[in-house]
This record gives sequence, structure tokens and C-alpha cells, in this order.
Amino acid sequence: MNWQHFRTFLWLRWRLGVNQIKKAGPWNFAFLAIITIGGVIFSVCLFVVALVVGLFTLGGASPVIVMTVWDGVIVGFLFFWMTGLMIELQRSELLSLDKFLHLPVSIKGVFLINYLGSLINLPTIAFLPGMIGFCIALVYTKGVALLGMFPLLAAFFLLVTALTHQFRGWLASMMTNKRRRRTVIAVLTLVFVVIAQTPQLINVYTQRWARQHTADAGAGLREALAENDRALREALAENDRALAEKKIDNQQWAQQQQAILLKNQANAVQNVEEGWQQFEHWATIINMAVPLGWLPYSAMALCRGNVLPALLVTSVMTLIGAASLRRSYRTTLRMYLGKFTSGKARPMKVTAPVKGEKPSVKLLEKRLPWVSEPTSAIAVASFRSVTRAPEAKLMLLSPIILAMVFGGMFFANPMEPPEFARPLMATGGIALMLVTMIQLLGNQFGFDRSGFRTFVLCAAPRRDILLGKNLAFAPLVLGLCLLMVVGLQVIYPMRFDHFLALLPQIVSTYLLYCILANWLSILNPMPIAAGSLKPVQPKGSSVLLQLLFMMLFPLALLPTMLPLGIEFALAGLDVVHDLPIGLVLALALLVGVVFLYRVVLTWQGQALQAREQKILEIVTTKNE
Repeated sequence: MNWQHFRTFLWLRWRLGVNQIKKAGPWNFAFLAIITIGGVIFSVCLFVVALVVGLFTLGGASPVIVMTVWDGVIVGFLFFWMTGLMIELQRSELLSLDKFLHLPVSIKGVFLINYLGSLINLPTIAFLPGMIGFCIALVYTKGVALLGMFPLLAAFFLLVTALTHQFRGWLASMMTNKRRRRTVIAVLTLVFVVIAQTPQLINVYTQRWARQHTADAGAGLREALAENDRALREALAENDRALAEKKIDNQQWAQQQQAILLKNQANAVQNVEEGWQQFEHWATIINMAVPLGWLPYSAMALCRGNVLPALLVTSVMTLIGAASLRRSYRTTLRMYLGKFTSGKARPMKVTAPVKGEKPSVKLLEKRLPWVSEPTSAIAVASFRSVTRAPEAKLMLLSPIILAMVFGGMFFANPMEPPEFARPLMATGGIALMLVTMIQLLGNQFGFDRSGFRTFVLCAAPRRDILLGKNLAFAPLVLGLCLLMVVGLQVIYPMRFDHFLALLPQIVSTYLLYCILANWLSILNPMPIAAGSLKPVQPKGSSVLLQLLFMMLFPLALLPTMLPLGIEFALAGLDVVHDLPIGLVLALALLVGVVFLYRVVLTWQGQALQAREQKILEIVTTKNE
């Protein structure tokens, strides 16, 4: 590596940072200065606190306690480290390689600067000084052998930062394609959400087993305590009986009384020691097996005077970190040479049509039955757009996650709801699925952005545009609602005619929801930043309209609950029993809702035509 190039890169990185601060204005400069000074003060204070607390508490601490403390510190550090990594995923490199392709510079210098720059972040500033102070306290309280903690800590940071840099380089190579970049970010966000919810999901789905296991363990513990208490009372009663029968005198009685109490106390201490030994055994095995626990395990070994595990762990973590950096450098070099963007175009396969065989029709060329040609084209194109947009995929997975959480709650707390409550549970599930779609269906034109000009310029009736939009979301929304109802039918079986009545109820609910969502999309369009679900500078009035929609939606659900409600009311009054009244009324209601939807759709088409210029101005606003 050329040392002059390396110094130039350092100066360039510093110059870029200074220019960014100057462009932001004096207030931003003052704010950043306060943050920087505060971070330095916080680091110094954390170092002092870790040093002082370690000096006063680690002197009498056992090696297992030291290992446990290091486990907690590393878990906290990794949590904040991963959180910061998720925040910075969209920024692949501090210095873009594209700016240096025409210069005779060392690629190693750029790579090294980018790697060193990735070390300067909030988790490092917050945790590293405290870890160093803790290591110094260990050396002072446990002996010179604990000096091995410093190379251990350096190897651990090399391992974590090298693997993280390799992961970011791999993501950067995948994100060279813009569409793939948005998909990767959406998938990683979803993965982070799932990981954050995993403990809750595990707790929910294992709650039944844990409750039974805890009950059994508690019963065993209560039985053991009762047995010990019974043995203690019998021994004390036997001692009192011997005194009453004058077999022993008062002095012998007092001695035996004290011996019985000491024996009982010794048994309790033995039980605690056995529990602690079991904890120490499993904690040691876990730290030996999991690479992230190697540093705590080595700290415990150093406290016991065993240096070999620390030397071995330091060597292994250093080798893994070096190999990861080498792999990351090779990825950077391939990006520098354009290996990820210079792929060859795949040749198109042209096959001659077979005589008598009809040519296959692509998705965008298909025609939906019973609707006009413009409606069919808009529905198919919108459906394709929704299924390809990463942010829409992320939004469509939200009801699945909610269904897993609430379904797990029902599974963990088994119950037998009455017959009339089961359709109500299904109605609540349908409402939950639709509420999660408010950002898509309640802002149908916000995701079109500049593509809304196509609707403004086309000659299609405006009611056909709204109908096509509603039809595009119908397979996704109705499919999710149907899966939820079928799952509920499996867990809590309903009468078959009640289950069939829920099918037209789903369609009626969706049409009523579309009526409200169309009004909201026309009156309250919001521009959405590309590749995200975040509105661009939302106004207070827009938020109020969203809240009003959330308040009116439950009222729109009331008519769909009338068919089964009337059936249960007649059954409760002993008027009619075991007749599919709810199914018949649900079908009749569906016919009425379809007629209402067609009438209102005409009015909404006129409103859309009157406001389309205003909507175009709003949704094409540049993201700031």
C-alpha cells in the first residue's frame, strides 16, 4: 500500500466530513459539536465507572461470575451493533469506488479507509472504553495473568468488525441493481422485525408447555420443601418428646435443637450449591460451543490461571477476522473491476410455434371477464406492480405476522368459545387483515408517483380506474382473509352454514372497505418515498383523515354482521332453529352491497376526475 495515497485518503475523508458540516449550516455544526463533546465525555465516564465498579466488586467474584458479566456485556454490545448495522445498510462505503476509477490509486488504501471508518460508530464509542476499563480492573484484582484480556478484546473486535464489513460488502455487491437493492433492504427490514419478534413468538407458542412444565417443577419443589419441613417438624417434635419423657435434660435438648437447625440449614445450602454447579456447567458448555462466548470463557479460564484457552481463542478469532477481511477485500476488488455490473446479456430463446398449439398469453396481456378492457388493463398492471414492489411485499407480510402472533395467543391459551362467538372472531380477523392494508388501499395513487400521469392522460372512464385498482388488490386481500377464516375453522370449528356465510361476508366487507378507501385516496393522497412506506412530509390534516378512516371502518363492518346476528337472535327467541338463515341473508346482503358499490363508484369517478390535477401535483412531489 502506498503511504502517500493512504494519507491522501485520510485527508479526503476529513475534508468531505468538514464540507458536509459546513453545508448544513451553523446550527447543525453546533449540534454536531455538542454531540461529539457529549460522546467523548460519555466514553470517559463509562471508562471510569467500569474501572471503579470492577475494582470494588471483582476482588471476591468467582470466575463464573466474571464469565457471566462478560456474557451480559457482549450481548448488549452485539444488540446495539446489529441495530446500527441495520440503520446503515443503505450506505455501503464511506468513499465510493466509482470516484477513483480514473486515478492511479491503491485499492488497498480505499479499502482500509472504508474499514477503519466503519469502526467509528456509537456502539464502539459506548462499549469499548467500558470494556477496556473492565479489563484493567480484572488485571488489578485478579493478577497479571489477566493481561491476556487485552489481545482477547482486540481479536474479538477484529472478528466482529471484519465479519460485519464482509457482510456489508456482500450486500453492496447485491445492491448494484437498483430493483434488487430495494428488495434486499425490504427483506432485511422484515428479517430484523422477525428477529425482534422471535422471543415473543417463542414465548407465545411455548407458553402452554412452559406453563405445564413450570407447574410440574413447582409441584416438585413444593413437595420437596414440604418434605423438608415435615422432616424438620418431626425431628423437633421428637426432640421435645424426649425432653417431656425426661430422656434428655434441657442442655441436651438445646444442643440437639441447634444440631437439627444446622443440619436443615446445611441441606438448604447444599441445594443452592447444586443448583449453582448445574448453572456453571451449562453456562460453560454454551460459552465453549458458541463463538461469541469464547471471550467470556477465556476470561473465566484466565481467572483460574489457565492461559491456554485464551491463547487458542485469540489465535482463532484473529485468523477468522483476517480471512474475513481478505474475503471482503476480494469483493471490493471485484466491484472495482466491474465484475458485478458487466454481466453478459442472456440470448433470447426463440421457439417456433407448434402447429395447432395456442400461443401462451402473458400476464399483462390477459383480459379479465365481465369488466371493460380499460378496467382489465388497469387491474392487471396494478396487480403486477404491487407484487413486484418490495415495499408492498413488506406490507402484505404484516398481516401474516399479526396472524402468527394472535394465532399463537389463542393456541397458547386453549379455550372453547361458544357457537355465536366464533363468527365474531372471524369477523375480527377480517377487520384486522383490512386495517393493515390502509397504507396501500387508502393511498392508491401515492404509490404510483409519476406513473399517475398515465391515468390523467388516458381516455378511460375514471370509475374504471378505481374499479381496476380495487380489483388489483382483491386476490391478495381476499386470499389472506380466506386463509384466516379457514385456519379459524380448523382450530375452532363452526357450523358449516356459518362457515359458508363468512365467504360472502368477506366480499361484502371488502367492497365496503373499498368505498371508504377510494374516498380516502381521492381526498387525501400522500406522496410516498421510493422504495419505502414513508410519506413525504405528511400534513396534520392528512393524519386526521387517516384517523377518521380508522373510526369509520368499524361502522362499515356493522351491516356485514347483521345476517348471522339475526339468525342468532331468532334462535335465542326460540323462533327458528338449525336453518341457514344467516347464509341466505349474507348472500342477499352481498347483492345489495354490490349495487351500492356500483352507484358510489360512479360518484367517486366524478370526484376523481375533478381532483386528478391536484392529485397529480401531490403525488409527483419530489422526495426531500
